[in-house]
Amino acid sequence: MVELQTERIRLIPLNAKYLNLLIEHEEQMAEELLLRKGEGSLDNELKQALYFRLSKVLEDEQNYLWHTNWLLVLKEKNCAIGGIMLKGIPSEQEEVVIGYYTLPPYMGQGYMTESIIALKNWLLHQPNVKYVIADTETDNMASHRVLEKAGADLYKVTKSLYFWRFQL
Repeated sequence: MVELQTERIRLIPLNAKYLNLLIEHEEQMAEELLLRKGEGSLDNELKQALYFRLSKVLEDEQNYLWHTNWLLVLKEKNCAIGGIMLKGIPSEQEEVVIGYYTLPPYMGQGYMTESIIALKNWLLHQPNVKYVIADTETDNMASHRVLEKAGADLYKVTKSLYFWRFQL
């Protein structure tokens, strides 16, 4: 199984089984992956996004890495602290889109910036990937800072969203 690591974080791409357990039975997922139960839990909006990811994983299980949630595990505590979702295989424009979340007790400590750097570096070295794209709501200042610190460039603005891009 592919797994990425930073100094403080393990990034584990969840297959259909573990993605479903994350949504429905988080403690069982933690137990099976030999993790501790962390602080914080998934809200309903996040669960809906993860259900959508699960539907995409089930449609294309052999390429699940490109459709799933990569669980962020804090090495020091061996618990899940957030995730980065990949939103499909590279497009014809060689773009991969990501979305991400950090559980509230772990926000503001640089974990997401560190994790996004690791995943975008891996992604940009995969075949047919030239760009990693993220969008943020215009008022989500914390998310803007994460992407700026990780090295993304703001390249498009709409009324409600900012679009950010990483490239080699």
